[in-house]
Amino acid sequence: MKFKTPPYLKKGDKVALVAPAGFLTDEKPILLAEQLLKSWGLEAVRGDFLLEQDGYFAGTDTQRLEDFQKALDNPKIKAIWAVRGGYGSMRILSKLNYTNFVKKPKWIIGFSDITVFHSVLHNRGYKSIHGIMPIQLIKAAKETEKAVESLYKALFGKDVESIITASKYNRIGSAEAVMVGGNLSLLQSLLGSPCQIKTRGKILFIEEVGEYLYKIDRLLQSLKSAGYFKDIIGLVVGNFSDIKTDGIVYNKTYQELILEVVEEYDYPVLFDVPAGHIADNRALILGGKALINVGEFVSCIRFQQG
Repeated sequence: MKFKTPPYLKKGDKVALVAPAGFLTDEKPILLAEQLLKSWGLEAVRGDFLLEQDGYFAGTDTQRLEDFQKALDNPKIKAIWAVRGGYGSMRILSKLNYTNFVKKPKWIIGFSDITVFHSVLHNRGYKSIHGIMPIQLIKAAKETEKAVESLYKALFGKDVESIITASKYNRIGSAEAVMVGGNLSLLQSLLGSPCQIKTRGKILFIEEVGEYLYKIDRLLQSLKSAGYFKDIIGLVVGNFSDIKTDGIVYNKTYQELILEVVEEYDYPVLFDVPAGHIADNRALILGGKALINVGEFVSCIRFQQG
């Protein structure tokens, strides 16, 4: 499958800010996103229910669905930027209509819970951006500088490259293929659904946050049973942060658990990629062709655009 590229952005374009999952506790991330987009010559368009709250969610399912659907349908909107993750995207996923999106494709940006939208787009043959969200802009500008720069490059059609210091867990090698993936828990939760992604012949990316090691192992084993790791040509591992402990000593690190599920396969594995639940959350173009070089001392990921 050749993935379609939504039009790259240009000055004057509109970007929709939506909250398809968890709610925001204040307006600051939105104001920072609007300021950033303005500095790029873009216009932010707020969803009507962006600051709503319904329990854990940013408004009711109907409200979140309406905001996202309007953004998909509006031909003047050139990108849709989820303001945060959390949980809730799955609840509106099956109700979205992509008829107008197909006529006028646009970039969808986000990570974590937004993995479900990336997966839908993957199966429909469209590129999307796994990258920083407005909720992360509240961090110090120095911490998010490279992430913001990489998002700008991805949206405006420039090459995106990250240089990564070597990890002792890396498996050296090179690979070039379309990259797919996202949050480990969300990928596992989509198994058996129409949104389950196809990994054969691709580079798979995974990241996770706030899980116990035994749960990470269970997620990995589940994906392995579904064949996710069997026919890929490279594995890219982003940030696995805030790993929990229940007082029981687990005798393996998350890196060792990952290497264990791929030990029978022969392809490069790249750890410590700055992507995921960290301030330095670099843009990855899911559905885009990635070149990964995993070296002894330094590694890189490159997406060539244009």
